[in-house]
Amino acid sequence: MLKLALSFKWLGALLLCLLLAGVFAALAQWQVTRSVIPNSDSDGWDKVQVLALEEVTEVGKPFTFNEFSKQGKEKVLSEVKAQVFLSGSQAVLVGNRIQLDGRQGYWVVVPASTASGKIFVAVGFVEGEENARDVLEKINLPMFTESGSQGAQLSLQPLTGRYIPSEAPQEYSDPKMFESLSVAQLINIWFAQDERKDSDVYTGVLALTHENQFSSIPNLEPITIGVARSDTQVNWLSAFYAIEWTVFALFALFIWWRLLSDAYIKQQSKIGE
Repeated sequence: MLKLALSFKWLGALLLCLLLAGVFAALAQWQVTRSVIPNSDSDGWDKVQVLALEEVTEVGKPFTFNEFSKQGKEKVLSEVKAQVFLSGSQAVLVGNRIQLDGRQGYWVVVPASTASGKIFVAVGFVEGEENARDVLEKINLPMFTESGSQGAQLSLQPLTGRYIPSEAPQEYSDPKMFESLSVAQLINIWFAQDERKDSDVYTGVLALTHENQFSSIPNLEPITIGVARSDTQVNWLSAFYAIEWTVFALFALFIWWRLLSDAYIKQQSKIGE
């Protein structure tokens, strides 16, 4: 059978089948690249537009804001600005925060009031627990809250940042230090001093990504947030086509082997006669 397979006729047939198998394999590979759809978000954006808080959400409304949009071929980041009164003496720390450069630390989160309701504002990032607690002490100084007035408020110019969703609550042992940025959890601490209803609170959080009045506090820096990445998806139709082309490639080789085997059996039958 080997002698027959090495004949000019069957070597030519094998070459043709290998060529077909190669084409089918290439098509299978192409479908594989189409079957896995990675996150389509890039690490950046083309331009930034600033919208008023009232334009993107309402007090008590579930979080539905999409900060990224397409304008033609450009990817646009929508930042949010709001005129608020920050209550520096009620600031808390939220751990497990990571800057874009990979540093881990805390966000300093301050309750604030707008003309429409209340909102939590992450005013900055600080690295290290000792530095974070020191920042909390400094926020209570007269330059950030009226001297002698518990829970006094500081009027600020419009603040601009990223409006981000709340997180799931996690257990905590220190009422000044939380493990997650949960609006529902922070409300319980805030309402111990304020009896307003949940419906008066924004469900998202304003994270300040620019310099602000609190930036003068040592070790406190603007928050850096990248692009939220979506889950990888699978295009099952392309995956099916990839399998189909792979089967075709194997079948092309099988056909050559089957025809060769039949020819050999026929040859042996003639010899036997």
